[in-house]
Amino acid sequence: MISIKFDISYEDDELSCRSGIFKLNGSAIETPLIWLGYPIGSSPRLWEVLPMKNLMVNAYEVLKRLKVCEEVSKKGIHEYLGFDDLVFMDSGGFLFQKKDKMDLDPEIILKLYETSKPDIAAVLDHPFDPSRPSRINSRRWLKTLKNTKYMLENNGNILLMPILHGYALKDLKMACREIKKIDENPKFIGLGSLVPLIFNTKGSKRIKDGLKFIVDAVGLIREEFPDSLLHTFGVGSSQSMHFMFALGVDSLDSMGWRLKAAYGVIQLPGVGDRHLTPRNTKKRPFIKGREKELLAACECPACKSKSLEERIQDLNDNFYFRSVHNAWVFLNEQKKFHQALKEGYIKSFIESRLKKGMFSKAVKYVINDQTALQF
Repeated sequence: MISIKFDISYEDDELSCRSGIFKLNGSAIETPLIWLGYPIGSSPRLWEVLPMKNLMVNAYEVLKRLKVCEEVSKKGIHEYLGFDDLVFMDSGGFLFQKKDKMDLDPEIILKLYETSKPDIAAVLDHPFDPSRPSRINSRRWLKTLKNTKYMLENNGNILLMPILHGYALKDLKMACREIKKIDENPKFIGLGSLVPLIFNTKGSKRIKDGLKFIVDAVGLIREEFPDSLLHTFGVGSSQSMHFMFALGVDSLDSMGWRLKAAYGVIQLPGVGDRHLTPRNTKKRPFIKGREKELLAACECPACKSKSLEERIQDLNDNFYFRSVHNAWVFLNEQKKFHQALKEGYIKSFIESRLKKGMFSKAVKYVINDQTALQF
């Protein structure tokens, strides 16, 4: 029997953000929250070096490795990882975004969920690709809907999350209605296909005013599913997390802590991506001035008790240190968002975190006038 409860403790009068306590299977965690994705078998194992209450893994990464799959199915995902708190298992459906056919089906995914026993699991979905024709994305939605129906009807005792997709509000509203026919009041509801709009990937410019669409889409889903926790897939970074939380998103996930580290990049509060030394790139500047002050004040395990020069050297030279640093920044920014919301300065906090870059104009639309601003 699934034991789940979500109590909203605060809703902001000016913004759409809210906070609450999410209780599931004996664990209690404060929302809004970020799930840091962990590639099975990789390093670092963040929960061994950081205070973490939740973690995300990928079902496809388990299934494609026979020995891992057998061990996870035998022990359960918690024992396999050595992690006692909340585990969210994604289906791996994002792989369909660039490929129409993969060796995944809802029956196999559901069987893994039942044997590995994650606390939350995502329905096998087929995310949209803005570079593909509308008819292709429409077919993907029909596949997602079919999978949702099958998995919810054949579910044993797993908390399954239905996932919505749409690049037009009318389509998204229809998708909400279709999900309600399968599950009228889901505990969790997901929103996918936003990554191309957030990060301006190929084809995203076909969606007019992508960030404005995200603002309106989140508002629509909040209205359609007011009692459900809303999760948005793949849009977590040290800046985008604050933008999404401000809209009323309760939960999001990110592999950015690791991916950015792989590119030699660190995250800093309110700054975004920075290299440690000058590089031949205009897109990602290197750390200097005020940013060095931020790094000097960092208390993450990779930086603590080191001089600024030692921090820069170690972070520049070592992927492990960069990834731990980035993960700590993500979790610390989540903590600071909670504090700002509770203590009544959330508007100024969000403005300070998003005063530069692509989100600065979008957050003005959210804070000041949700009808007049044109992107």
